[in-house]
Amino acid sequence: MGDAIFVRDGEHTFVPTPFSYGPWGPNAVHGGPPAGLLAYAILEHVADPEMQLTRLTVDLTRSVPQKPLTTTVETIRQGRRLVSVLARLLADGQEVSRASALLLRRSDAVVGEDVYPPPPGPEGYEITQGVSRRSGRTIATQDRERHPAHRGFHTTVESRWLTGPVDPAPKLWVRIPMPFIEGEETHPAVQAAALSDFGNAVASHVGSARHIRGLSYINADITMVMHRDPVGEWLCLHADHRDEFAGVGLVESIWYDTGGRFARVVESRLANPRG
Repeated sequence: MGDAIFVRDGEHTFVPTPFSYGPWGPNAVHGGPPAGLLAYAILEHVADPEMQLTRLTVDLTRSVPQKPLTTTVETIRQGRRLVSVLARLLADGQEVSRASALLLRRSDAVVGEDVYPPPPGPEGYEITQGVSRRSGRTIATQDRERHPAHRGFHTTVESRWLTGPVDPAPKLWVRIPMPFIEGEETHPAVQAAALSDFGNAVASHVGSARHIRGLSYINADITMVMHRDPVGEWLCLHADHRDEFAGVGLVESIWYDTGGRFARVVESRLANPRG
C-alpha cells in the first residue's frame, strides 16, 4: 500500500492502511479516518460543488476494525437549497459507524466581516508528529519510544503548536501529510472531518489534572458545523472549552484556517480509568 489513509477497492469499498490505525486496540482504526471517510462518501453522493457540507454528525457506534470498509449513503430530503443525507460505514456487512449530514446551497448573499480573526499562522513553528502532548512531548513520540513498530493516524498527522503544554485552551495547527484516498486530491471538508476527532485528544492531554490522575477520555460522537470549506493544508484547532460530570463530558473546539474561523466541533465523551 502507498502512503495514504485509505486505498479504494471497488466503487464504495475502502481498505484502511496502517496510517489510519488508532491507539485504543490492536485491531481498531482511529476515530478520525471513519469521520473523514463518511464525509467523503457524502460529498461523492451529493456531487454538487455548490452545496456546502454545513453539519456532519458522526456516531462512533462501535470500534471500527482494520478491515475493508463499505460506505452507503441515502438521501433523506432533497430540496433546491437543502439536502439531508444519512451515511453508513459497514465492515463485513455490519454497521460500525454512521453519519447524518446537512448540506446548504451557497449564494451571493452579502455577509459581514469575520469577527474572529485567525491565529498566528503555522509558519515558523516546529513541526511534530501527532497532536496530543504532555510536558512538551508528543504522545506520538512517547508511543514510538515504547513501541517502535507502532504507528497510526494519531502518529501520522503533523502539528505545529501555538500554546504551551499546560495551557488550559490549547491551540495548534494540524494537517494530514498524505492523500486521504490513495491517488486522489483530498477535499478540504474531508480533511477537516478526519481531523475533527482530535479536539478530544488535545483537551484530554493538555493541562488536564484529571488525566494525570489516571483517567483517559474516549469520545462517542463528533458534530462539526461549517459555514465554509477551509483553505490550505494546515488547519488550526483551538480546544477552547470542556466540561465533565460523573464521568460524562463534552469538548468544544473552534477551527480556523489562515483566513479565519470556518467551523465549530462538539464531541461527547466518557471518562475511563487507565489500567
